[in-house]
Amino acid sequence: MRLFTKIFLLGMLVFGLAFSASGYFLLHYSLESSLARETDFALKQYQYDKFTVQSAMLTTTAITVSVNYENEPEPDSLPVFTVRQSFPEGAYQLEDYPAGDLFSALASELSVPAAFFAEDHSLLYSNIQGMDTSFLDGLTENAHTWQFCSSGEGGSILVGSMLRLENISSAQDGTVSDNTPAAGQFLYFVTQWDISKTLLQQETLRQYFLRCYLIGMAAGMALLILLSAFLTGPLNKMSKAARRMAEGNYGDRLSLRGRDEIGELAGSFNRMADAVEEKIDELATAARAKEDFVANFAHELKTPLTSIIGYADTIYQKELSREETRRASWHIWNEGMRLEALSLKLMDMIVLGRQDFLLTELPGDELLQDLKEGLLPLFQQRQVEFQLQAEQAYVLADYDLLKTLLINVTDNSIKAGATQIELQGQINEEKKYLISVRDNGCGMEPEELSRITEAFYMVDKARSRKQHGAGLGLALADKIAVIHGDRLHFESGKGEGTVVSFSLSIPEQQLMTDGGGL
Repeated sequence: MRLFTKIFLLGMLVFGLAFSASGYFLLHYSLESSLARETDFALKQYQYDKFTVQSAMLTTTAITVSVNYENEPEPDSLPVFTVRQSFPEGAYQLEDYPAGDLFSALASELSVPAAFFAEDHSLLYSNIQGMDTSFLDGLTENAHTWQFCSSGEGGSILVGSMLRLENISSAQDGTVSDNTPAAGQFLYFVTQWDISKTLLQQETLRQYFLRCYLIGMAAGMALLILLSAFLTGPLNKMSKAARRMAEGNYGDRLSLRGRDEIGELAGSFNRMADAVEEKIDELATAARAKEDFVANFAHELKTPLTSIIGYADTIYQKELSREETRRASWHIWNEGMRLEALSLKLMDMIVLGRQDFLLTELPGDELLQDLKEGLLPLFQQRQVEFQLQAEQAYVLADYDLLKTLLINVTDNSIKAGATQIELQGQINEEKKYLISVRDNGCGMEPEELSRITEAFYMVDKARSRKQHGAGLGLALADKIAVIHGDRLHFESGKGEGTVVSFSLSIPEQQLMTDGGGL
């Protein structure tokens, strides 16, 4: 599954669940609040209606329920109430009212539907539709009981309690006496509070929320599509750039900018691409260098071997004079010496490329003095004026390698036609021992300095071959300088001579002893 699809589906899931949960709790809270408010209204209305009923009942002095138990009651028949009403003169009047008429008159005084039940749960009067008489089982005299009742058209709240009417008495034989005491019977009084409007409002609110939910989900879907495209767009660009880089286009870069993770990732990708391109260039340069090395090595071998084979064949095939034989032998010896020097330097370069060397503390001034004494016969033979200036200091170096480096550099100066060579050793501002070789030779062009340490590179090939050179001396010297933690640095100009320098580390103990002020 693609990242775009994952972000979209996960976002829709989270958005839908959050919207649904918030809507559910909102609707639930709204319904609970509305029902609690309607219940409070229903209880208050019931309290008022109950007071109205009780006040109406108090206007009579006696109500006698006449029930004949000797005869079976007719179906759906209601008991007859005999109402005795008092007058100011003290007289009284007896009137018989059917229960329906009496409680219908009481119910007409109320603003809500009501129902009256006898103590045995028999119906006296009711204008409440679909009421379940099981509601009467939970009614008491001292508390108001309420219950939600739903119907096809809506819903309502039933509120009821038991009423004790002290002026109600019963006569089993159907007769009433003037001094009949009140029996204190109970009546069940129930009212119905309509909550259809409230439920309709809740249904309207639910429908409105459903529409808002669908609109919100559609808007969220569009927003998530844009967001997913915005987030995955840069990643798609990176993926395409990576594929192009895999195909060999190492110069491709991303133009994404930003301070977020995507921008940082794009910056990291560009830096990685720079590093890859740089590494590829290095590998390509190394490959070209190896090709040049092999080609130059083959050429360097071919030239002396051609001379050796040619002169040897001449000696073998022809009758030569003593002088001609000596001349041919000299050429064979000369080219053989060149091959020997070439093989030794190649071996040194191979060894330097494979081994690590342990650097020890050596006195730098004594090392340079030893080099002067070793090369003095050569300087005298070539009539070279040599000067040495060396400060006393201990350096970290390998004696044999460092001597090989200095011999190759001074030998290169002699081959360049120098008549004056100056060797200096001094402590520079970076607290390192700087060694420099200055000559007054032919010098080099600035563009040649970048390649002077390449194997087999020769500024003047004719002069180098004449002096048994193969272009390996400075390459070998530069590798030795790298082992000592530096590179060879060149300053030269055509006809102005050359300065070759490199630095050696000074032990920390000596710097601490001298207080850093060497």
